[in-house]
Amino acid sequence: MSILTGKQVLVIGDETEQLTKIEAALITYGSTITTTTCKQADPTSISAAHTALILINHLHAGVHCNDTLTVLRATLETKDIPVLALVPNDESHIAEVLLLGASDYFVPSEDVHTIMGKIMQSLGDSSVANHQSVIDISIPAAANQTGTRVFVVEDDSLLQNLIATRFEKSGLAYEIVTSGVDLVEKVTAFKPQIVILDLMLPGEDGFNLLKKLKTSAATAAIPVLIFSNRDSQADRTLATELGATGFYVKAMTDLSELLDIINTNKI
Repeated sequence: MSILTGKQVLVIGDETEQLTKIEAALITYGSTITTTTCKQADPTSISAAHTALILINHLHAGVHCNDTLTVLRATLETKDIPVLALVPNDESHIAEVLLLGASDYFVPSEDVHTIMGKIMQSLGDSSVANHQSVIDISIPAAANQTGTRVFVVEDDSLLQNLIATRFEKSGLAYEIVTSGVDLVEKVTAFKPQIVILDLMLPGEDGFNLLKKLKTSAATAAIPVLIFSNRDSQADRTLATELGATGFYVKAMTDLSELLDIINTNKI
């Protein structure tokens, strides 16, 4: 069971695409989400709802949001509830929310998986180091589905779980591995129609694995989509040169978009 299971999470402020993704990830792990505005946030109600965590959108914070943080920290019932603030990526805004009492912060460019690590740490999960998710989940070797067959190479356990959940709901047959050990052999055995490949992996990196897939007669014709947090033009160019069909940045690509690419054969 995850530390997130059964937790009541309050989101204060305007919704953003990033916050929506975070909420979806929290729900996947069994959290309950409620929302309110900075002006309407009430410490007594927050305490009565047994709120375990607060996320506050401080991107365009006015007096109401500043007052909200101040009041939450000054009120006995809410002063110990962890508060993570979404802020612009500059030192002055970060320093401001920390001075106002935020437990931690995240910025618009951060990917959901990193933020989830921060959330779990704020709730006392000491096993999460460096804001990286190490949730232990069981991924079936191959889902018993009849849709498009997808082979995924991804070492982030939170993302593995999210992918597995979405693929199962979409009827895709999939296999997920956490490293490139014996990758060509595993892909050959599974016979996927698409491979989704991270670049930053334990052991051998994604570029070497891509090269192996594209130089093996058994796997060369299988489209490979890069799905990574790396986003330089040099990475994109090298991936294309090595034979990747597409390049998608995790922080900028919703899993729904990835599913759409797979299901509509936009490869």
